[in-house]
Amino acid sequence: MPCPESRRAYQVSRREAVQIGVGLFGLSLPAYLEATAADSQVPRDVSCIFLFLAGGPSHFETFDPKPEAPVEIRGPWRPTRTNVPGTYICEKLPLMAQRMDKVALVRSWQGTSGSHDTGSQHVTSGMLPPRGGQYFPNFGCLVAALRGSRVPGVPPHFGLPVAARYTTPPGYLGAAHAAFDIPGDPSQPELELARLKLAPVRFEDRQSMLRQLDNLGRLASVADGNLAACDKFGEEALSLLTSGALQRAMKLDEEPAELRERYGMNIYGQRVLLARRLVEAGARFVTINHAVQGGLFGAGKTNGTWDNHGWLFDSMMSFRHRPDGVPAGSTWESYDGPGNLPQLDMSLSSLLDDLDQRGMLDTTLVVAIGEFGRTPKINSTAGRDHYPNAGCALLAGAGVRRGAVIGATDQQGREPNSRPWRPEDFAASIYHALGLDPHGTYFPRLPRPTPIASGQVIDGLFA
Repeated sequence: MPCPESRRAYQVSRREAVQIGVGLFGLSLPAYLEATAADSQVPRDVSCIFLFLAGGPSHFETFDPKPEAPVEIRGPWRPTRTNVPGTYICEKLPLMAQRMDKVALVRSWQGTSGSHDTGSQHVTSGMLPPRGGQYFPNFGCLVAALRGSRVPGVPPHFGLPVAARYTTPPGYLGAAHAAFDIPGDPSQPELELARLKLAPVRFEDRQSMLRQLDNLGRLASVADGNLAACDKFGEEALSLLTSGALQRAMKLDEEPAELRERYGMNIYGQRVLLARRLVEAGARFVTINHAVQGGLFGAGKTNGTWDNHGWLFDSMMSFRHRPDGVPAGSTWESYDGPGNLPQLDMSLSSLLDDLDQRGMLDTTLVVAIGEFGRTPKINSTAGRDHYPNAGCALLAGAGVRRGAVIGATDQQGREPNSRPWRPEDFAASIYHALGLDPHGTYFPRLPRPTPIASGQVIDGLFA
């Protein structure tokens, strides 16, 4: 039997094992991407702010109104003119109506699933999940794995408050490439990575932080079971300790009061402002669960939903008052602030202006999309139900053609009457905007060569 010394000759350190894993299995690929960047005609270093309108927004009451349809389809709200001739959107988005020359609308979006879980996973990864659960990673996790951190001490991918509701963001990448989540109020932020909490982000008590780091090995074992996760958690957390870049980005009170008010002085508007500051500080991808918490689903585990099966026209504007007709036995969660629609109008319009004025819109892709649209016919409780056959998405920045309207639905908003563009195509378009080959195979550890997207770049989306 060989002695311990001879056994040691055949062993490698944990660090060496991770490095071998990188080479063989593609666990961390920034260097690989740099080595192949010469093959790209136009290298790009673009960030993305991904507003996930969790729960499924109504295309009728946002960016694809149907004024010629019967009232039970068109609803009580009217379209309004925009600053792009011939383009109309819902009258309840007056601020965005004056900024449509900065964005592109894809009105022929079409999904596959009317399930929150499957639809969300499909939309945020561009890959329809297998029956066994999510396998493919969300966009931000994959970008983080391929690109790595741009700035020391600033993680590449953030979730506000989570990296997309209803999803398991890292997918096959494992916990090593999970997002840094910032739950709760952005003015009092905490960071979460898997089950590690780094709080508060001011880090005055570094000894307390270091004590948390002592548990990293156990955390990685529970969360993922591979050495890369443990190594990654340690590197990321130690970098946060020694860099002031992230702490500075979190200081929303450094922004002018007038600007903060334009975004909305609530956790929803301030998350969008924080996303801009994180990108400015060096983040590559920020996913925002952009939906106000309140109404019939206000007690959910994750903040916010656009899932308005009932009392849609009250709920989209405000959760302050309980609408007439809500059953007496139903719990109504009041929220003293703007509802989803005015909050989206305020924060998205402010984000577009802010990025443009700072010269960041050309290098920041903005995406606003939900997991599906809503049913054409208004139901018996004045709401709309899940509907994957038609929807609408908004994109801006990073070469997106300004003022474009791509595709259309029929007069009743039931289905596209032009070529449908599916989540796979949005994935290809997002990766293209970020300077990644959407059909590239970057992860040789998968059972078979698998491109990061199977669709094609949306025709007419980019200038």
